[in-house]
Amino acid sequence: MEIKVQRHGDTVVVGMNGRIDAFGAVELDRTLKDILADEALACVAFDMEEVRYLSSAGIRSIVRTTKILFRRNGALALCAISSYCRNVLDTAGMTRSLNIFSTRSEAMNFLQSVHWERQALENWERMETADSPIGKFRFVPGENSHANLKVIGSIADIFHSRVDESRIFSRGFSQTEYSIGVGGLGEVSDDYMSVLGSMITIGGTMAWLPTDGHDLADFLVPRNDTGSVMIRTPFNLTLSGGFNEYIMFESTEEGGTTLDRLYRGLFLLSRRRRRDFRGVLGVAAWMQVSELMAGTMMRSPVREFAPANKKSITDPVNSNEWFKRDILPRHSDVTCLTCGVGVDLSCDLSVYDQSGLYNAFYIDPVTAGERGHILNNHAAVFDQIHMPEKIVCLDKMVRDVSSKAEFKDMRKLRDNCRVTRAFLGVSYIRKLVRDDSGWQGTAEIPVSRSIAEKRYKEEAEFPLVPQKREAELNKFQRFLEAQQAKLVQED
Repeated sequence: MEIKVQRHGDTVVVGMNGRIDAFGAVELDRTLKDILADEALACVAFDMEEVRYLSSAGIRSIVRTTKILFRRNGALALCAISSYCRNVLDTAGMTRSLNIFSTRSEAMNFLQSVHWERQALENWERMETADSPIGKFRFVPGENSHANLKVIGSIADIFHSRVDESRIFSRGFSQTEYSIGVGGLGEVSDDYMSVLGSMITIGGTMAWLPTDGHDLADFLVPRNDTGSVMIRTPFNLTLSGGFNEYIMFESTEEGGTTLDRLYRGLFLLSRRRRRDFRGVLGVAAWMQVSELMAGTMMRSPVREFAPANKKSITDPVNSNEWFKRDILPRHSDVTCLTCGVGVDLSCDLSVYDQSGLYNAFYIDPVTAGERGHILNNHAAVFDQIHMPEKIVCLDKMVRDVSSKAEFKDMRKLRDNCRVTRAFLGVSYIRKLVRDDSGWQGTAEIPVSRSIAEKRYKEEAEFPLVPQKREAELNKFQRFLEAQQAKLVQED
């Protein structure tokens, strides 16, 4: 067997040609012994494009190298594996525990992220921090990319219970990393339309709460996304573009900090620290929650269940039939994987596409109150597990929690949930984008603000909405101006 060793920065690539049988494994081990003698080396890639045969001895070499690099907080990446060698690894039950990539480029990108994690952990004590009345924040740099919020459907369809089959979109698990909305699972519409409920996808997993009257959540972690099991949704908000920053938060308040106050802190710090903050935050997190308070939608928002009085499901005359809001904690001392979006109403939101704001949040000054922000957060709830003192990679932590912790529930979080510790992935949203790429369903036509306003005015099915829409828009503008003036005075 031929072996070629190349060094690329802090990573070594081992290229192989031939058979990794018992004899080939001896040659490979001899080469690896020399390479791994450098104890500073933590990342290695095996380029197996020219490997025709893999034996159990070769697998032992792979496992041994993986363990050595793991102890150094590094990783081994395998790439360009032939179908035969892949089948051997499958048969041995190894594919789930190895980092396998289709190309060398993908493997190198993965190892680059591992290097970044190691450096961030080594520099943990030198990271920027901020002390506040609610707790301590530590900031870890993230991706230097433009983060967007992708919007599918409209929250107005949910609030007015007008969902039908033409408004349903479907997508595979692997295509939906971090999102919240309303949805369900099922092969045909009869399986899910009447039980659509709150949902979250996080790190490729999905949790949802069917509105079938049993109040029991479902949680699915796909080990192999064949594309045959689809997520169905009439309304979905997806974080796109990665996380611009990671934040470790430790509460100093007795019993923990409410979600409302945590977001207030994030908004304040964002206004002071980040030029790319425009008013909307996308947040995914591992949270340690001392008191979980939920708001539960109890009916599927389909057209056939729409209120007879033609008012929205959030209207006071309908709300109690559609929603249950916890007064006492539903869960105490639990681990949550959360995803959500927050809107800081003190910011100039005119920088965003207004129809996107309406579709995503359905901003209404009558219900915005005096809080100065709008929050929408969902959580997959687990029995509490230990959170490490230092974390720099949210994706890895999400996978660990979802695979190791015992699932308990899925809920839409109320703003008075209490958080003791949290590791947050924060996206500073640049644009709200109506994007149906990758979704199966009726293509959506981009809606301009003028068209959106016209739609509200001409809403024939719900005549009470357009009558007040113009006045609400004016109220909302005055509300924004008042909130902005108030927060400027506080700062």
